[in-house]
Amino acid sequence: MAKKTLAEKVAENSKAVYEGMKTNTIGSFSSMENIKQNLVILDELKSLISPLLQSEFLALKDNLQKHGCKDPLKVWQTTNQVISREGALDVPVYVLIDGHNRFQLCTELQIPFNIQIDNFDSLKDVRDFMIDFQLSRRNITPQQASYLRGLRYNAEKREFTDNFNHSISDTDFPNGHNDHLENNKATTAQELGKYFSVGEKTIRRDAEFARGLEKLDPTFRQDILKGVIKVEKQKIQKISQATDIIEPLKSIDELNSVFNNIKAIESPIKTPNTFDLMELKYNELTIQLKHVYRVPNRTNKEIAALEIAFKEFIETL
Repeated sequence: MAKKTLAEKVAENSKAVYEGMKTNTIGSFSSMENIKQNLVILDELKSLISPLLQSEFLALKDNLQKHGCKDPLKVWQTTNQVISREGALDVPVYVLIDGHNRFQLCTELQIPFNIQIDNFDSLKDVRDFMIDFQLSRRNITPQQASYLRGLRYNAEKREFTDNFNHSISDTDFPNGHNDHLENNKATTAQELGKYFSVGEKTIRRDAEFARGLEKLDPTFRQDILKGVIKVEKQKIQKISQATDIIEPLKSIDELNSVFNNIKAIESPIKTPNTFDLMELKYNELTIQLKHVYRVPNRTNKEIAALEIAFKEFIETL
């Protein structure tokens, strides 16, 4: 008998639970209650939830106490292996992906709630879904929207860089044509700009904003996103350039100090825009890649030049 794959085991387990829930009322209640009592909260996903003001949080609490929790919480069914969590790799795990504030309040106030189980192939798919879902909310602020779009761009760029880095070696180059190296291929910023109905430059500025916010203490970051603390967006974009921040910034004073240090060491001579420089390096790399891919006999000198161009391109990201 062929050995079952992890996906097949999970599918069978899920089907068994589902069938048991259909045929056995007590089993159904017991299984669902067990899932609800063991929901997993991942900090990296929780951070994608738009923060509530204190007045909004209290209003939600009042509404839940008066009317109960009517909308189900969204849950992702996965395994320990997929989310890199300790424990048996193929054991089903249920991760909360929407309704974190309601879950907190319902747990504290002992208010019953229902869940909706969704399936995704990867953590990245869940992140993308959560970002899109948060951006669809009517009460989201411009800064929150900018942060979420920036997170999506930065994640896409990291994935591209990792995949590209692994695909290049001294000996493994295809001799054929590579569609991904065509000059008319849309950039990540262009694709996301079209997807979110904003300009390419907006996406790039969002990326700087998100990188800057990631250098802040989570509580400080949330207060900025909620509007409790007012900070110029350009300041946060500027501190994204800082490379010597050891501990997350926790206050306006610390943020201003880093910002002023960056401004102090900047040359008075106008330097190329970061994104213009990145585009220039990308174009140079593309030209060299296309040449190396199409030349049957590649010299060590050409491959070394390609490696240098690639490293320079990565440094501009």
